[in-house]
Amino acid sequence: MPLIALVHLALAAFFGVHAVRTGRPYWWLFVLLSAPMLGSVVYFFAEYLPSVRHTRGGMKAARAINNILDPNRELREATLEFDRTPTAYNRARLAAALLAKGELDEAIAHYQVAASGPYARDASFLRGLAAAQVQAGRHADAIGTFERLFDAHPDQRTGAAALGHAEALAGAGRPEARQAFEAVLAADGSVEAQSKYGLFLLDRGDKPAARRVLEAALKDAQRGHHHSRELNSEWIAKASAALRMLDPPASAG
Repeated sequence: MPLIALVHLALAAFFGVHAVRTGRPYWWLFVLLSAPMLGSVVYFFAEYLPSVRHTRGGMKAARAINNILDPNRELREATLEFDRTPTAYNRARLAAALLAKGELDEAIAHYQVAASGPYARDASFLRGLAAAQVQAGRHADAIGTFERLFDAHPDQRTGAAALGHAEALAGAGRPEARQAFEAVLAADGSVEAQSKYGLFLLDRGDKPAARRVLEAALKDAQRGHHHSRELNSEWIAKASAALRMLDPPASAG
């Protein structure tokens, strides 16, 4: 049997199992088995894709496909909406789209306008501005923005904002950066937070502490489920690379 025929039958069998397990009408089995290729295509779009698109994996796959097929869609739509209705919220959406495309200066400029006037204390706009400033390496500006955020919303001194603040302090060379990272880890032991702290310690030359934190990050990653490892793949890779730097392989004699 040709290989392509085996592939078609394997797909039909996969979708057939999905149909039975999810309670789809049994006539789908007839469609899948009588026309393996066409039936699989029809089932994929009619039943399978709608059933997984709201799962984490399905949404991630959909975003990946959309980015491949139309990588500039969000930026184009955000620009169009802002041109039509230049509200602060549409401006912030445009800023986020620009940030995602690496247009840091434009993103910061839009966030600065959004987070001014009547929206000068808006938590989402301030978070976006601070994140963009950190990404652009404008650490002193980011510290100021985070302080505005925390003064206006003390409850925001947690999670991603607290971690971003610690990164800004580190980037600016502020002595309180280490304390800020430790405060983050006391409340948020995520793989990302541990990896960033470990890399900070390594950059500061504290190799023993960096090793402990990076090893703990990888152990936590291994204990996590598959989806969490996927979400933290960037930080797992960076922690692993940093540990390899700390323990270079012995050269052959």
